[in-house]
Amino acid sequence: MIILTGGAGFIGANTLNSLNKTGRDDILIVDHIASTDKWKNLVGGSFRQYIHKQHLWEWFESNRDVKIEMIIHLGACSDTMEYDFDYHVQNNIEYTKKLWKICSNKQIPLIYASSAATYGDGTSGFLDDHKLVSKLQPINPYGYSKHLFDLWALKQKKTPSKWYGLKFFNVYGPYENHKGRMASVAYFTIPQAEKDGEIRLFKSYLADYGDGEQKRDFVYVQDAIDIMMFFMKASAPSGLYNAGSGKASTFNALAGAIFKAMNKTNRIKYFDMPEALKDKYQYYTEADMSKLLATGYDYRPTSIEQGIGLYYQWYLEHGF
Repeated sequence: MIILTGGAGFIGANTLNSLNKTGRDDILIVDHIASTDKWKNLVGGSFRQYIHKQHLWEWFESNRDVKIEMIIHLGACSDTMEYDFDYHVQNNIEYTKKLWKICSNKQIPLIYASSAATYGDGTSGFLDDHKLVSKLQPINPYGYSKHLFDLWALKQKKTPSKWYGLKFFNVYGPYENHKGRMASVAYFTIPQAEKDGEIRLFKSYLADYGDGEQKRDFVYVQDAIDIMMFFMKASAPSGLYNAGSGKASTFNALAGAIFKAMNKTNRIKYFDMPEALKDKYQYYTEADMSKLLATGYDYRPTSIEQGIGLYYQWYLEHGF
């Protein structure tokens, strides 16, 4: 059996679909759906059982004889604008520690979601070298909570049989409808371009970057899933790994890809960034993917034009 936490979420739902395509349906979905629309992400997926995240510990007690092949832990508070640090600690650190200890005791492989938010404003670079982790300075509580767990994991002498903390960069693609303000820029701008014929982007407040010239490592969600699938099967060294495209693209380029997919003329309008975001905004992210490539993984990331084209087709079929 595979345990998939956050299985009704964005990356989780795509992971479920990919596992199903390989013939796997012996999957325990763990999440906290409550009254949200995340349940829709599970429709059409095949899995054995869904349980609330707080009931997972009881499930372990009641299913001691079940052979668990892997735990993929994607469940977390991923809201970079959530400033309740204690909430982040409970969700992103303490919960993951409990899973880690179970995996260590039972020698179950573990994949967990770290984040590119651990890199902060990027002044320390984007290299997933364990020797550099302690130098990173996240700029929001979410990133700091992920960073603290990464530091904790690297100090542990007792570990799962193999473990991978994946630092996801700016992932975009199907099944992010429920994410609200934390959905990708593509999620918000595709309907804008469809309805209004224009895309609205943040102005820049740094002299080195023109409006819309801020850069992000946009990674299509299937690329992120494929990296996880590789680590499920591979015997690569345990540790932290970047999960990005390896190429920074401007927001203007993203908008251009959307207009191209729609066969429309580029029309971009720049607007003021919220005050609360100005001193916590990343102007540049680009994953260094050399560590992943050194494992032997033949990584061929989807280009921004290809990824947006695929996402737009999904939007036409399913809507947002």
